[in-house]
Amino acid sequence: MLLRIQKFLSQCGYCSRRAAEKFILESRITVNDKPATIGQMVDDSRDMVKVDSIRVRQIQRKETIALMLNKPRGVVCTHPTKHSPEKTVFDYIPPPFSHERFLYCGRLDRDSQGMLILSNDGDFVQKLTHPSSNISKIYHVTLSHPIGPEHGAKMLRGIEDGGEYLKAEKIIELPTHNGHQVLEMHLKQGRRHEIRRMIEACGCHVHRLKRMQIGQLKLKNLGIGHVKYLTPKDIDCLFA
Repeated sequence: MLLRIQKFLSQCGYCSRRAAEKFILESRITVNDKPATIGQMVDDSRDMVKVDSIRVRQIQRKETIALMLNKPRGVVCTHPTKHSPEKTVFDYIPPPFSHERFLYCGRLDRDSQGMLILSNDGDFVQKLTHPSSNISKIYHVTLSHPIGPEHGAKMLRGIEDGGEYLKAEKIIELPTHNGHQVLEMHLKQGRRHEIRRMIEACGCHVHRLKRMQIGQLKLKNLGIGHVKYLTPKDIDCLFA
């Protein structure tokens, strides 16, 4: 069956479609020993797709597994390599799931913490992260110093930064924490470092950032570094 190469790699459980595009631009992917192009159609029955000179094959469709990790600060969202000693989110996957190849559904940067969804199903990852799904994500953001209501209004209207439009859907002021102002921010689009960029556009910096909720699924009392298996009911909450 013919598939676009990004979807092919996603279905193989190798990487997300967005990551596949990045790998193509970095010339890390070949089709029949020729550099791949974004959107190229491939057929696993006759085409040889390689990533970093290692062939990637379609695997038999498996049960979708989704996990929730309470990501600690200082941990990166990337697949581990022998060249990088950094601890990654995939180091926290417990048995009996540690043999599976997982993808993350919307990264959290090194200094952010909180809810991170991991899955072995590329189509599930695509559905959860694609803007058309219109899924709200809720963050608790501790600021380096207070900002005024005019800055909140600015973020709700939207901020143009680096050719991208950044926007919060809702902002609620929470009780202060250790003398720091804390905001609950609701986002839907999930641009790279979106919250940090908006806060910096208001002349401030993020002191702490924690993702608390995706859709109607909440982090609740999951300990830092702990993992929860998501039931079908939990998965339904992600898309509610």
